[in-house]
Amino acid sequence: MDSTQTLFDQAYWAAQPPEVQALIALTDQDQRAAQAAQLASQGFTIDVPIMAWDWDPYLVMTMRAGYGYTWVPSALQAGVQMAPGLTTPGLIPYDPANPPEGSIRVSTNVQDYPPFNPPAQPAPPTPPSNDPVGPQSVGTLYLTVPGDTYPDGAQYTDARGTFLKHVVITPFGRTGYWEKIN
Repeated sequence: MDSTQTLFDQAYWAAQPPEVQALIALTDQDQRAAQAAQLASQGFTIDVPIMAWDWDPYLVMTMRAGYGYTWVPSALQAGVQMAPGLTTPGLIPYDPANPPEGSIRVSTNVQDYPPFNPPAQPAPPTPPSNDPVGPQSVGTLYLTVPGDTYPDGAQYTDARGTFLKHVVITPFGRTGYWEKIN
């Protein structure tokens, strides 16, 4: 393989979601095709010759472009009725300028395949804005207040001092308390 083909193939696969990238590791063709079909049914855009049949991305895209395709249908879309540039009465001609939503862009430009960016992770829960340390229980131990979501080992400081959160599992379930450490 020359470097252009290798670089393109790497960029093509890196641009896919992790679930689709996992198809690369499937060497059993029946298993790979079945997994590709399942991903398509879940809403992933599947390029059948490349992803299900394990054809080389650069060679497939080069061949498509050579025949005049600017887009091709993905796995669950209707096939193209007429090749680019041909017409037959009663058949829908290929429209290179208007690809259907969810179709696959035909390109061998690596810039058209930016690396997949996974969705942003949800923000961690924000601690309650009110004081999570409740009234004194006994000695240096304090109760938590309803809605306290601080994790085990968290520290909280207020006018009374600095407190360390403890979360323990008892026969009655999970419980938390605060220990005054300063």
